[in-house]
Amino acid sequence: MLSSLAPTTTIAELKREALSALQSDVASNSLDVNAMEPPELDIETEDDFELCRVKKEKGKPTNDFEILEPTRMLRDSGLSGWEAVFLQPRDRNTGELLPVQYTPPPMYPEEQQEEEPQSRVPEVSNSKGKRKARPDEIDEE
Repeated sequence: MLSSLAPTTTIAELKREALSALQSDVASNSLDVNAMEPPELDIETEDDFELCRVKKEKGKPTNDFEILEPTRMLRDSGLSGWEAVFLQPRDRNTGELLPVQYTPPPMYPEEQQEEEPQSRVPEVSNSKGKRKARPDEIDEE
């Protein structure tokens, strides 16, 4: 999340932080292997990858990525605070950039996709005055 970084942070500093995170002990086995297959990354130095973002046409993401210039600051790169930054690895033998492997997350959690939204119709009462609250209307503190 870029919103926690100073706008004067350079892409190179962000790249150093990404490498540090990849090399830390907490990064190993931190992905839920039941939810996704973690990509095999052969990254040891900052030269082994580039940071990039999705190119957009008319505000909609495309399947192309643009490399972020390491010397630019976040504020000058046009990145928004919530924009995703992707890691694009290099082939160690050729130095060529490998394709970004990315699966967009679902727009809604699976539970919400299967369930229909439930609307609650208020009960109509002909009685006047106060009524006793139903158990589902009582707030427990």
